Amino acid sequence: MSFLAPFMLVTGALGALGVVALHLLSTRRPPRAVLPTARFVPESEARAVSRSSRPTDLLLLAVRVAALLLIGAAFARPVLDAPGPSVRTVVLLDVSASVADRSAAARAATERLGEGGAMVVFDSTARAVRPGDFDALRDSARAAHGILSAALAAGVREARAIARGADSVRMVLVSPLTEEEFDAATTAMRATWPGGITLVRIPGVSDTAVSASPTLDTPLGDDPFAPAIARLAASRGGHSVRVVRRALTPSDSAWARLAGRVLVHWQVGEGAVTAADGVIAFGLHPATLVAPLARLAGVLDDMALASAPASAPASAPARVIARWRDGSVAATERRVLGGCVRDVAVGIPLAGDLTLRAPFEAFLAAMVEPCGGARGLAVSDSAARAFAGGEEAVAARTLAAAGSTDATLAAWLLGAALLALAAEWFVRRRRHA
Repeated sequence: MSFLAPFMLVTGALGALGVVALHLLSTRRPPRAVLPTARFVPESEARAVSRSSRPTDLLLLAVRVAALLLIGAAFARPVLDAPGPSVRTVVLLDVSASVADRSAAARAATERLGEGGAMVVFDSTARAVRPGDFDALRDSARAAHGILSAALAAGVREARAIARGADSVRMVLVSPLTEEEFDAATTAMRATWPGGITLVRIPGVSDTAVSASPTLDTPLGDDPFAPAIARLAASRGGHSVRVVRRALTPSDSAWARLAGRVLVHWQVGEGAVTAADGVIAFGLHPATLVAPLARLAGVLDDMALASAPASAPASAPARVIARWRDGSVAATERRVLGGCVRDVAVGIPLAGDLTLRAPFEAFLAAMVEPCGGARGLAVSDSAARAFAGGEEAVAARTLAAAGSTDATLAAWLLGAALLALAAEWFVRRRRHA
């Protein structure tokens, strides 16, 4: 057991020593004697202070000392130390869509874990796992983009948990470290880790080719999507995109089966009721669109993701790529052999200039990314070194001081102190009686 605020323990010990010193200065009544000059004796009760050669009331002294020591120990924030090595490691393992080989990444992370360490895997979310869970991660479907800020937050939390009983804690990041993994919160979350980060860069998947402009297949003579697609900047991935604004046909499904093809099924939705609403798209560059939008009929909900829609024959389970602001599904993606089909249930007004605005262009760019989402390029070595900031470990006491106290142990100590104070009152009453 260790104490996060040991000065409180010292304060309690000093208070106990003060009680012992005061106890030795006993106050006792002198023996009575009749004197002829008794009239000169003051009427107040006479007392003399002397140092006792033999302490008395040892039980009373013991309970007072015990109460002060227990109070000091409780306010010293005690924690139970976990057994293990003096230097422990928290490993952040990237399992996002940017990782080329998850099995190799898991092996690299396991080699650096060590005894008493903690493992955090992350893509768009971060969670602590046991090393035995890597088999399930390797066989699972390709995850979303990685978010370093979520990984750092979980890593600092796990580091505080394993810091008890150790001298220091170090952090290791196993990741290709690509561009899309940095967001607006990454710098702030990096500042919460006071030490350096050991980088283990693994091979990643990146899209370097530039795709051709998407094609539009629409039954409308003046579709507002046409100028938006014409203005759309070329995206990375080297894939072919078709935006279909009508019901799909078998030829559309056959086209989407070929490798590197993306079929975006985005119906017109004439007559749909529009209302002020917002939708969020996940991708290399997440986009938020807030406008008078319509929720088209036939949108998939979370309970229906296991079954494929009629528009995507022979497809795999769907992946959510956009949600409404209340959390319901707004767009999904399904693999169809080499390509994929995206169903977008976001109705866009046919009148107005919404499709010419920047928020819609950003949302449209997220809908025409390659299957599985675009992967960014790896950051430069100099940028990676600046992010890592060296490989220094962090003193365990620093992490433990920022963590939570073992409230249960402190509560028991305070309870014992209250019992000691109650016993002191009882003993003192008995003494006076």
